[in-house]
Amino acid sequence: MVVLLIIGALLIPPVLWYLGVVSFPIAVIGAVGVLLAAGWGIDRNRRPGARDPFLDANRADLAAPFSDPPTFIPTEAVESPRDRRVPD
Repeated sequence: MVVLLIIGALLIPPVLWYLGVVSFPIAVIGAVGVLLAAGWGIDRNRRPGARDPFLDANRADLAAPFSDPPTFIPTEAVESPRDRRVPD
C-alpha cells in the first residue's frame, strides 16, 4: 500500500509540469523531495533496536571509527639502529 502511495506521489510533479502548473526544475525538486520524505518515513517507522534491513556480509569484525588517528609506530620498528646517524 505504501509503495502505491509513493508511486502516486512521484507522479504528481511530472503531471503538474506537463499541465504547465510548475516549471521543470520545480517538478524535479518536488520528485526528489517526495523520495527524501518517503525514505525518511520508512526509516522513522522501524522499531527501536530493530536490525538493519540489509545485512552486510562483508562487515568488519572490529568496529572502529574512521576519525581515530592511526597508532604511533616507533621508528625503531621501521629503521634499524645501524642505518641512523650518530648524534654529534
